[in-house]
Order: sequence, then structure tokens, then C-alpha cells
Amino acid sequence: MAHYHILKIDSLLESLTLCNSSTGFKFQLPIAESINASKNDMVLGYVSSPINEFRYIFEVESTSSETIELIKKCEVSTGPKIDLSTIEELQPIAYLKDFISISEDTFQKIVSVFFNISTSFGTQQQKAAPVVPSTTVQTIYYGCPGTGKSREVKRLTSGINDEHTVTFEDGTTNIFRTTFHPDYDYATFVGCYKPVKIDNTLDYMFVPQVFTNAYVAAKKHTDTPIYLIIEEINRGNCAQIFGDLFQLLDRRNGVSEFPINAEEELKKYLRDVAHLDDYNKIYLPANLHIYATMNTSDQSLFPMDSAFKRRWEMKYVKIDYKKKDADFTFNVNGKDYHWLEYLPYFNDKITEASDSEDKQMGEFFIRGNMTATEFKNKVMFYLWNDVCKDLYAGKNSPQSFFFRDINGNPFKFTQLFNEPEADATEEEQKDPYKNGDLLLEGFLYYIRYGKKKSPKQVNAPEPQPEENADTEAE
Repeated sequence: MAHYHILKIDSLLESLTLCNSSTGFKFQLPIAESINASKNDMVLGYVSSPINEFRYIFEVESTSSETIELIKKCEVSTGPKIDLSTIEELQPIAYLKDFISISEDTFQKIVSVFFNISTSFGTQQQKAAPVVPSTTVQTIYYGCPGTGKSREVKRLTSGINDEHTVTFEDGTTNIFRTTFHPDYDYATFVGCYKPVKIDNTLDYMFVPQVFTNAYVAAKKHTDTPIYLIIEEINRGNCAQIFGDLFQLLDRRNGVSEFPINAEEELKKYLRDVAHLDDYNKIYLPANLHIYATMNTSDQSLFPMDSAFKRRWEMKYVKIDYKKKDADFTFNVNGKDYHWLEYLPYFNDKITEASDSEDKQMGEFFIRGNMTATEFKNKVMFYLWNDVCKDLYAGKNSPQSFFFRDINGNPFKFTQLFNEPEADATEEEQKDPYKNGDLLLEGFLYYIRYGKKKSPKQVNAPEPQPEENADTEAE
């Protein structure tokens, strides 16, 4: 005859997240010898902190004096909540023991009411709550500009052609996107009271913003992954924007460990407009994934502190010099130059000049074939304005490493835009300092090969070792 139990699994959550989620996975749990459990007993896995939830249904496979072996029968990432102290049978021991024996009636009550499955567990078709994968739920993708960070996030969430996007009955999707900037704040992220005109009457209502919209979607569609995407996260004051939401970023098994109390205006919105049953406390469910991007080259107005970054998984997106779909060309003086062919030389010079890799350019820094003028305004301007602007002082001027012509002579950025006069002679048209395209062509040569050698240097004989050098060395 089977018996029924409740097991507090707070200390086991980390192990359970690492194990195979398929039915039939077995593991061993050290327990006291006094526990009266036997094969085929049913066990409800209960999380008491920070939120009272049932997460698992187990079946006892075997027991010994030291261990109990359980088979996972059902799993949910964010389970139904129940206050054990409200069950008469469990008072007053509800929160005093990690392992509690209960009656079959109580077991069936909990299963049927809070898991929405058949009251005859194991004999009828199960209607278990959907399982949400317990994968990484918040990640910052960082790297040089143009490495495809946003592209990677799109691939993971909506798919390259939006094939992964889910559209709900109300026309909304499971993708929520925003971009941080210096003026972005908590109200812009979460929501606030704003004047709203209703039937020609001006009233004040709580207007939700991207975080609240994503949160409500995650709570309503527990079987669907919901994605909140934050572009340029390091361009905003994250401490101000997140406010007390910062606490929610500490997650275990995808769920916030430390819920926060909802502010009155937000609570009212969640209750009266969103119609959520659980509106008093805010906690991130496991199906709400937050992905963010940041450029390492950006000089952030509000640097992210280590405490904030520690709560995210950080993934570096490296430059791919062999990315076939980034093999763009730019035309200078009638000649096509391949972007990926020259990009390594640009980045080597950037590193040499700045002693840093964070201002390098990624393969998607340019996004299509370009004319010479477009290349100057995109790439050369970036080198001049973002890479070189901090190197103007003293001997460390940009001319010392970057802006040099085919002969290694420095030139000014503005000279790239010189155009020969309409009545210019043929000699003047071939003068690189009067023809910005020729100057750019020489610069590309210098970047790749170094300064062009003079005829005298080219024809100079190779230096010969001094006669009797070896003898003298001996």
C-alpha cells in the first residue's frame, strides 16, 4: 500500500536543475533513518523559500537506512502556491520538518487543485502543467561594435526570419524589446501614472512599460518562453532603471529568490487590468528570459557596477574574419576592396594605437557594399572620432599611427574629402592631397603593407655579413 509525503526541496534545487528533466531520472537523497517511506510511495516536492510552491511529483524507487531513491514523475518551473499551514492535517508541523507524511486525500487534493492533473494519479491521463526549460535566463552579450550581438540575440529569441516568434490571441508576441539611453529611468522601464483621455475626460492611469508588459505575459503564458531584450544596456543608469527590481536578478532554478512587494499603483494594475491572481509580490518566473547587448567601445555615462554584472551570465561575441555573409566590398578609385580582407589590419592598428581591443571593429561594422565616400563617412570617421580622439595630445597624435599616406606621411582626416577643381590639371588630379580618393587608396596600402619604399630603397643591395665576423666572434 502506497503512502504519501511532502518533501521540502529548497536545498536540492541546484542539483535538480542540473539533472535530466525527463521522467524516470533517479537520484539519491540522504535522509534520517526514522523516515517511514517505501517503494511506490508518492512524494510532493515543495519549495518553501522565497515562495511557497510545489515543483515536483516523485515516486519512491527504493530506500535504505541511509538513502531514499526517487523517480521524478512530474516537474514544473514555477509551480502552484499553497500555504501548508492552511491544511488542517499538517498543523502545527507544517514548517517544522523537511519530510512530512500526509493522507491520500490530502495528496489528491493538492495534486488536483494545484497541479491541475487527474485526481487518480497514475491511472488516468495526466494533465500536468507545462514544463519550462531551466536554462540560462539572463545574459549580457558584449563585444566590439559590429560583431553581431543583436543578430545573435535575434537568432536565439525570434529566429532570423521570426520563425520562433509566438503570437498570442490579443495580437502581442513573446518578444519585448527596448534600448537604454542616458535619459532612461525606472518609470520608462516599469511604468507610471500618466494623464489619459477617456470619453473626453482626462484621468490618470498606470501605463505599463516594457518590463511590466513582459512580466505579465510571462505570468499568463507559463508554457511559453518570454524574452525581454535590452539593447545598449551600458548606455543607461542601470541602478536607477532597475531600482528595487535589482533584487529579482538573483535567481534559483530560473525563479527570483527574493521577491519584492509591488508598489500600490503597480499592484492595482496587475490586479484590476492584467487580472493576475498573484499581484502582491513581484518575482521573475523561469520562463521570463532577459537578454542584453553592450558595445565594449562605448564610453558609458553610467558604468555598471560589479554587483549588477555578477547577476548576469556574460558572453563575449568575438570577431569572425571568415563570416561569409559579411564579405562586403568598398570601391575606391574604380577598384573593389574586400572588407574582411582589410579588417584584420585595421584592428591590429587599433590595438597597437590604443593598447586595447575594445575599440576594434566587428565583421558587421559595415552592412553592405560601399562607395569610397560612404567608407570615409563610416569607417574612417569612426577611426578619427572614436579611436583617435583620445590620442590627440602630444606625440600620441593619430597621425603617429593611423592617418598616413602611401609613403608614410601623416595627413588630416579632412583631407580625405578633398576634390580636384573642375579645371585641375592631370598632375593635380593625381595629387593625393588634392584628391581624397587617391589619398584613401594610399592609406589602404599603408595599413596593409606599411609605407611604400622609394626606388633607392628597393634597389639597395642586401647588407652582407662582415668578413671574418665568425672568426672574430670566436
